Amino acid sequence: MQENFQNEILEVWGYNTYRPFRIYWMLYEYNLKFNRHKIGSRTGETQTNSYLKINSKGKIPTFRHNNIFITESAAAVNYIAYNFNTPNDFFIPKKASHKAKLDEWIFFSLMELDCLSIYTLRRHELPENFGLSNIYGEAENAIKTARSYFDRMISSCEKNIPNNAWLLGDSPSVADIIFISCLLPCEKFNIEIKSDKVKSYLERAKKRKNFQDSFNDCFSK
Repeated sequence: MQENFQNEILEVWGYNTYRPFRIYWMLYEYNLKFNRHKIGSRTGETQTNSYLKINSKGKIPTFRHNNIFITESAAAVNYIAYNFNTPNDFFIPKKASHKAKLDEWIFFSLMELDCLSIYTLRRHELPENFGLSNIYGEAENAIKTARSYFDRMISSCEKNIPNNAWLLGDSPSVADIIFISCLLPCEKFNIEIKSDKVKSYLERAKKRKNFQDSFNDCFSK
């Protein structure tokens, strides 16, 4: 693990959406100070020459540690997890089997919940429903299928949600940060979480101080 020297350069570009929030929350968990560049999607701020030099995709978020730039939120969260001193109340797997279960949660959340469900709604819902159908086109059947698929995927993982703890034990992990970031858009897109276990788990997470502080930071200008 790397020492948290005061002269480390840590920066995050992006705010006000759930993917940058993953990085904010992780940095708060690790008690790392960082500079924020609160630029938004589709504002023109991600299309400037200076920004495209560090993220040629022209999207947010971007994370910087010294001369390393990472342009995928989950990769940034994992980078922080394994390159800085681990807090006492944060789970980092030591066994390969535990790492595999952590990765399973991450990949499940990113693909089945975020990509195939949440982002489908984001692209095809009407603008008044927080969607971008004015850009990507209306797709009523895709919206219906995405909602149904999200519900089915939540049902599929319900049995693995703990009653009183985090996904992998008594402390949160990268898996929790990614999974919860995919549950938070439910309110925005009017998705009902039918599982009491999942709803209870989400409410417990929202009470964590690092969650609250990082959320308020990320979702304010």
